Amino acid sequence: MLFFSGGEIIEVALQIERNGLAFYRSMAGSTEHGDVKNLFNHLADEEEKHIKSFQSLYKYFKDYKPTIRDEEEYYDYIRMLAAMNVFTKKEGIHEVLNKVKDKKDALDMAIGFEKESILFFVGIKGLAREPQRDAIEELVHQEQEHLRKLFLLTRDNNR
Repeated sequence: MLFFSGGEIIEVALQIERNGLAFYRSMAGSTEHGDVKNLFNHLADEEEKHIKSFQSLYKYFKDYKPTIRDEEEYYDYIRMLAAMNVFTKKEGIHEVLNKVKDKKDALDMAIGFEKESILFFVGIKGLAREPQRDAIEELVHQEQEHLRKLFLLTRDNNR
């Protein structure tokens, strides 16, 4: 059975954030809608902060090795979350960008990505010790706030 090491888990989290940054920058650069452009630029800036946060957490996770007593189901869950998230694959971001046809597509995709990221980060929180768990929890709260802003903008644009 192949498990993620702690360092690999942080690398997946970093890839999610890097690809999120690329998505939001690209979408901000390609939209003419000021409210969407502003939100996507803001979210891109937030992803840059998250990258730095995960880079600082790396030293705490890099040597983590699951023990025999760790639950196989838990690691299956983490693997599944990582595989589901389109932002874990470099080529995935380009495929996603090609699918965006309008503002609604961009907002819907952003909402989906934020949901996937929240699920992944909540999942990896279970591997962390208390101080790092608190840092990951703060990142989860920030992602939840991104999701809230995206929902509000979507709602406002549907009126």
